[in-house]
Amino acid sequence: MEALLYTLPWTVGALALFSFLAVSAWSAERRREREAFYKSEAIKRIVEMQGNAPEEVVRALLNTVNAWKEEKPMAPMQSRNYYRAQSLEKVAAAGAGAEALLTFLREEQRNSARRTREGTRLAGLINLAVGLGVVLFLIVVIPEKPIYFAGIIPAGVGVVLIAYSFFSGSND
Repeated sequence: MEALLYTLPWTVGALALFSFLAVSAWSAERRREREAFYKSEAIKRIVEMQGNAPEEVVRALLNTVNAWKEEKPMAPMQSRNYYRAQSLEKVAAAGAGAEALLTFLREEQRNSARRTREGTRLAGLINLAVGLGVVLFLIVVIPEKPIYFAGIIPAGVGVVLIAYSFFSGSND
């Protein structure tokens, strides 16, 4: 009876955790499918509106659609990508033309690169802080052995990520 009382909370906790993870993954995939549908419909409307679009516009559209297929959302906020797709539809409805479309796509690409750099910078800062925290913790807990050097590993990874975020690509 004691063993049951000990294992029951762990079993219930594990079931709850993995059920949550399954539902979360399923809903994230549904959201990605919906966003891809909105984006593809907006691109179709823009292309249909233009009639015979120049080759560079078609190439830019195809590159953008391929980039969107590979894009992983940073957070589960579906509104950001939904409103981006809605903006594309508004550009198409306004009849702004190929130049406005290309400007919009370039701005989207620039914003995506900026968000990636910022995310990399944040990951580097977190790794650096964790590494320094581990060093300080190990110095206090085990002062007689130089085991605290283990904290240099995550700190080094953090420094590399921060440096990469500053030196990769353009800083628009």
